[in-house]
Amino acid sequence: MSEIISNIWYLPSENTWKKFNLLAMKDIGTLIFNKNELIFKGNGSKEIIINNLVSISYGKQGRDFINKWVKIEFINNNKEIETAFFADGNMLGWSGIFGGTKTLLNKIKTTFNK
Repeated sequence: MSEIISNIWYLPSENTWKKFNLLAMKDIGTLIFNKNELIFKGNGSKEIIINNLVSISYGKQGRDFINKWVKIEFINNNKEIETAFFADGNMLGWSGIFGGTKTLLNKIKTTFNK
């Protein structure tokens, strides 16, 4: 049975000052948790399917000095390593600051038995 979490912030790479992205995220969408698979469906990006996990980490990224993010490295369909960053975007991002992103990290680890 799948679990779905809405209002997830997504970045395809670290958000640096050079990219001139004023928002903390590149897209907002939904994460679907299946056994050994994670699917992100964004409002503005393509669907991202993560089922060949390389690593999971948690911490600050890029110019966002407030929020912590879950960083996932995975092998995509082209057999290349791809990166995705996720954070809890509920309550205009405050939920992530108060533990929502840490909870997200634990759900992702459970999904992949890590």
